[in-house]
Amino acid sequence: MTAIQESFGASNQPTYDMSKFVATVCANPGFLMHQHGRGWRIQVTGNARAIIVPERATGEQYLNLIQKIYRAGWSPLSHPWRGEPSLAFEDITPTEACDLLLRIPWYQRKIDDRKVEEWSGAMVRGEWRTTHQGLAFDQNGMLYDGQHRLAAQLLVGITLRFSVARGIQGDTFATVDRGKMRSSAYTFSAEGEKDTFNLSAALRLLWMWENNPVTSWKNRQPVSDDQLRDVLKRHPEIRHSVRRGKPIPRASGRATTLIHYLATQACGSPEIPDQWYAQLSSGYNFQQRDPGLVLRNYFLGEEKDKSARVPVRSMQSVVQVLFLFATAWNNTCTGQQRKIVKAFPDYGVPKIRRPGPNHLFRFPFQDLDQK
Repeated sequence: MTAIQESFGASNQPTYDMSKFVATVCANPGFLMHQHGRGWRIQVTGNARAIIVPERATGEQYLNLIQKIYRAGWSPLSHPWRGEPSLAFEDITPTEACDLLLRIPWYQRKIDDRKVEEWSGAMVRGEWRTTHQGLAFDQNGMLYDGQHRLAAQLLVGITLRFSVARGIQGDTFATVDRGKMRSSAYTFSAEGEKDTFNLSAALRLLWMWENNPVTSWKNRQPVSDDQLRDVLKRHPEIRHSVRRGKPIPRASGRATTLIHYLATQACGSPEIPDQWYAQLSSGYNFQQRDPGLVLRNYFLGEEKDKSARVPVRSMQSVVQVLFLFATAWNNTCTGQQRKIVKAFPDYGVPKIRRPGPNHLFRFPFQDLDQK
């Protein structure tokens, strides 16, 4: 859980007394408890490998131990609900979250670490909101819905208010979490933004550009809507880049949009990036071996070596598109005519430059230093 470790520091993560965890686990047949220093050793019948439990554990360690006991065949004891189903808002402490995570039934899906990281990050930043979607328990007291929320809370170590449904009929489980997830694009659309799919993708990439080295990027980088709104507030001009920053269909639109925006920042206005991107789209007025023409031919498949072309998907391809567009832009700014790079470096993307005196832009151009 890298985001939490970075937020709290390794020594500041909340820890939990594990005595109740051990007692709950060993209440089931086949799980035997033995003292092990200041902690415990849980021996599983028929399994030579014991589970070592410390006296206190961080939230991350707690979640790992839960996974271990479930893999060893442990199943939670029933906590039957008496009476009619109920729904109420309750304040759940981290210690209560520990106990409730020991009620996950066998049919629940595995905990998704990336979702837990995303939600725990939102909790750390104060973005978490109480909604009608919270925790649910079936008639046997099993955790019907909410394991990712509780796991995130466990990592953060704060008390949160959840809507809690109890006594839900078990035959309704198949209908839970079957709706379509609302993406950031839908959120921005509701706020009146245009072309929100491309806008949210570009904002996410810009957030990653500002906060993480390119070499550490991953496909499902957790970035919240609040974080994207903050990026848009600080970089409102990116809306223009979203409109003008997709010159070549085969190239990743979010990557080309980011380069357009970074070039706009370097130039102080979108005039030159707009014209260069329009030139990339049409192919007009290039000369042989111009970096822009070589780049265009590369993506449109006119290069002889088609095997080296960038794949369409994956974060690796996005970084490669960033590298290619940034390199072509910089070479055009400095007047260097080079062939396309076939081997991609692992050190990231070059810094975007301003056009220099030897630039190769071949459209009506005004020297930036003379403006």
